[in-house]
Amino acid sequence: MTPFITIRQASASYPVYAGRDLLGEVSSLIHARGRIFVITSAPLRDRFGERIAASLDADVIEIEEGESHKNLTTVNDVVTQLLARGAKRDSMAVVVGGGVVGHTAGFAASIFLRGIDLVHIPTTLLAQVDSSLGGKVAVNHASGKNLIGSFFPPRAVISDLSTLDSLPRREMLSGLFEALKGGVIGDASLFEMLESPPRIDVDEVVRKAIQVKAEIVSADEREADLRRLLNYGHTIGHGIEAALDYRHLTHGEAVAWGMIGANAIAAQRGLLARNVAGRIDRVIRAWNPTPIPADIDRDAILAAAEHDKKNTGSQRVMVFPRAIGTCEVFSDITEAEIAFGVDAILGEVR
Repeated sequence: MTPFITIRQASASYPVYAGRDLLGEVSSLIHARGRIFVITSAPLRDRFGERIAASLDADVIEIEEGESHKNLTTVNDVVTQLLARGAKRDSMAVVVGGGVVGHTAGFAASIFLRGIDLVHIPTTLLAQVDSSLGGKVAVNHASGKNLIGSFFPPRAVISDLSTLDSLPRREMLSGLFEALKGGVIGDASLFEMLESPPRIDVDEVVRKAIQVKAEIVSADEREADLRRLLNYGHTIGHGIEAALDYRHLTHGEAVAWGMIGANAIAAQRGLLARNVAGRIDRVIRAWNPTPIPADIDRDAILAAAEHDKKNTGSQRVMVFPRAIGTCEVFSDITEAEIAFGVDAILGEVR
């Protein structure tokens, strides 16, 4: 089968398959050298994992879903199970699930015996358009999101778009906000597709979003420059997630609110026309992200933003749009500006 696209990075190249009814093709798309371990969550084991494992003659390892389990404790559990079941350096981890499962199990694969082969089978829209692509795997720390991680390219990514048909609406929206981010940073036509909720072609949204991310991560594997564009909305978004202890909002919803905060700063700086900022904000609100709780701790958001992994030395780094389809990275952000962006968001809920 011909890949939809091939991501070519300095350390490795790997195919991305994106189409319908691909779960039945997994065994023909994976070329394993040794034993295979399917790592997934309990709900997804029943829906997809056992079927995939049977086709691969693989063992199944379960992990818990949810941001509260995206940590080193879960990673240690995966490593322990791999050791107990006799995994070796030629083994392969086939990770079936959304962003949390993919990042957590992917990080475990990256450190087990200094790294075993990894295949992502993302089953949520968020994972298909974002987290499974680019070779980043990570878990959270009490001080912030994704602070413990690796750059570890997979052998392949297999996105079966049919798995999205039964996805709960809120999980679908979480991915749509990441796709919308992709439209703002690199594809105005993708943004325009998402301007008319709810009438969208989800399959085409996935393909366009994959292309945006593939182009960026192929040009900049380790986030030295261009790849930082993918963090549009994430500085404040991650701060919101941390302040809420990774509860109440999905990742995509937090990023959506973070985009609104970034737009406010960009407009204040004169980088983004206010009518364009308003256009982006209107699309975000039209998709109805879950509101931020009125009692959220503003200072906790700002403290988490200070630990943002994009920051370097004393510099605060943020991504701002200049137009729809064009963004730029800035490293001269002040604490007062981040506070301004946060207040622009919180003013709507207080």
